[in-house]
Amino acid sequence: MYVSTDLHGHTLYSDGRATPQEYVEFRRARGMKAIAIADHDLMAGVRAGAAAAAEAQMLFIPAMEITAHLHYGGEREEQFHVLAYYPHSVLQGVELEHKALYRRGLAVQERWKAFVLSWIDSRPLDEQAALGRDELEGLSPADFPALQSTILRIIDKKRELFEPFRDHHVRFWSSAGSNGDLFGWTPEEVIEAIRDDGAVDIVAHPARYRDKERTLAVLELAKGVEVYTSRHKAEVAAFYRDFAESRRKYWTSSSDDHQNARYIDPPCGTPARTLERICRRTFDLSALVA
Repeated sequence: MYVSTDLHGHTLYSDGRATPQEYVEFRRARGMKAIAIADHDLMAGVRAGAAAAAEAQMLFIPAMEITAHLHYGGEREEQFHVLAYYPHSVLQGVELEHKALYRRGLAVQERWKAFVLSWIDSRPLDEQAALGRDELEGLSPADFPALQSTILRIIDKKRELFEPFRDHHVRFWSSAGSNGDLFGWTPEEVIEAIRDDGAVDIVAHPARYRDKERTLAVLELAKGVEVYTSRHKAEVAAFYRDFAESRRKYWTSSSDDHQNARYIDPPCGTPARTLERICRRTFDLSALVA
């Protein structure tokens, strides 16, 4: 049995454009039954998304897409992303805010603010003023524009600075920057952290990574694999679905939506078995099954 889902997409809290409320409403209008907000390396939009989903009578799964690296600091360095899916029960009280990866997300927000302000400070004074440097400094890390919002701000206020910032911002995540304690983890270390946090680890868009041998080794370790996204061709998705099912792994179907291109509905739903494992409970599937 399969449930109509979108378990991987982004909001303005990372590299998306939608508010959590807009994100949820868009999927409600498309008939989705179960959704997750999976912003990069933080969960800032989760509570607002959960409230909107509750009003829309949709199943909401707290989630995050965590940045790891293969060959960090070497010539073959590349990002590797693992999705963490939490049971809905973490939204009770302040349990979510006590999770280790949630607290890591707070550090990411603080570092991002410092990173952007440092770049602005490297520009001439007239450019600093045009970008609203003093206004930005007065914002808390939680309210500071994330990646996509920063890019849109630069385009709006000083468009010629877009390319310099685009070329510079990749340092935030790479070994060329100074955030190795946050992003220099191996996929295995991220998977261990996800499990320690009580969440389920799903490898995101597995076809994306260049080191195929290493990717397969991580997939063997992981609890699950993201089989369908807008990035996957049909034959690629079929390969990963066969991989997951032959090894009794959990698998998901999502869009990986950033609101910067035409939305593509996931071609199928996510198995109810996967949702029940993430949520640690069974459902009345008659209301959820596509």
